[in-house]
Amino acid sequence: MDKTHSRRPLWALSLLLSLFALIWVVWMWSQTERHYGEGTHLVRDATDLERVLAESDSIEFQKGESPYQVPTGLFIQSLAFNSSSDVNLTGYIWQKYPSDFPQEFKKGVIFPEEVNSSGTVLREEYRAQGLENGIDYELIGWYFDVTVRQSFDYSQYPLDHLSIWLRLWPGDFNNDERILLVPDLAAYAELGQHRFGLDQDLVHGLWEIDETFFSFNNVPYDTNFGYFEFPEQVQYKELFFNLGVQRKFINAFVSNLVPLLVVSLLLFASLMIVSSDEKRASRFGFSTSGVVGSCSALFFVVLLAHIQVRDQFAGSGLVYIEYFYLIMYGAILLTALNAYLFSLGHGRLGRWLQYRDNLIPKLAYWPSVTWALALATWMKL
Repeated sequence: MDKTHSRRPLWALSLLLSLFALIWVVWMWSQTERHYGEGTHLVRDATDLERVLAESDSIEFQKGESPYQVPTGLFIQSLAFNSSSDVNLTGYIWQKYPSDFPQEFKKGVIFPEEVNSSGTVLREEYRAQGLENGIDYELIGWYFDVTVRQSFDYSQYPLDHLSIWLRLWPGDFNNDERILLVPDLAAYAELGQHRFGLDQDLVHGLWEIDETFFSFNNVPYDTNFGYFEFPEQVQYKELFFNLGVQRKFINAFVSNLVPLLVVSLLLFASLMIVSSDEKRASRFGFSTSGVVGSCSALFFVVLLAHIQVRDQFAGSGLVYIEYFYLIMYGAILLTALNAYLFSLGHGRLGRWLQYRDNLIPKLAYWPSVTWALALATWMKL
């Protein structure tokens, strides 16, 4: 009875240390946020648009005359990841051409990042004439179905925030330095909201769309594409329509973290039955070979799950969730090693493990695992 009472403060301390580590992990999870690329100029309202265009730092403003501004808008009806780098988008895109837009200029839009271009659809659906802000426009609307290839950062999986973008070029490649696509902000009733331009029935799948926005990027090109009158390096101001998405954490939690939690509990159970007391060892069926065999089985369970995660991000570096698997490998190895050295009972290390029936490794298990997870989270997030 005395031994039991004397161990309670130690177990309470072990639990408290583990709880602090878990609270720190959850707090760091809550602080993850989306990172916008360098050189990205967000346009959420007319003030942002005026500020970006006032910089006049691209070739469209360096030809001695102002470019023709073509208001462009999008309405997204579906979004699907075909792979970790290919995204299919469908919906409607429209452009408003001012009345002074040169007749010899080609109208339309190009998706420069499209793949499988034979499957791309850009079908004109409607035309109209109208007056807006004192300017006479010709409105042309298309239905589009395009798959674009982008490089996403999955390093924070399963807490990743991605920006899916649709990069737009003017349809006239020969005169694109005279045409500037700008967001058609007047076309959206809910522009002040975080989300606009989305079908209400859009199926999100594994992702949750938490914001949409336009942006400009100054994209440099180190070639003149063979045109004689252009310098070798120019900058174009290109329009992007962005969808900010966040992975649905519950799906990744169930498929990745729950199995790892079960494995860690089974490892702890294997550690708890380690005992030099014959009655206790007989009651729980403790044997060194049994613990090593259990650790071997759990190792292959973790390994197979890790391979599935690695297959999803074959082209990426080490993602956040993989640190959990690496920590589990270490816990499995140390649990098996503890049972072996405890059974030997020789030397200073053996006597240290024998102290109060393997009490120190048992007390250290959860703090070691949880603080390893906390440190991995702090380094990766």
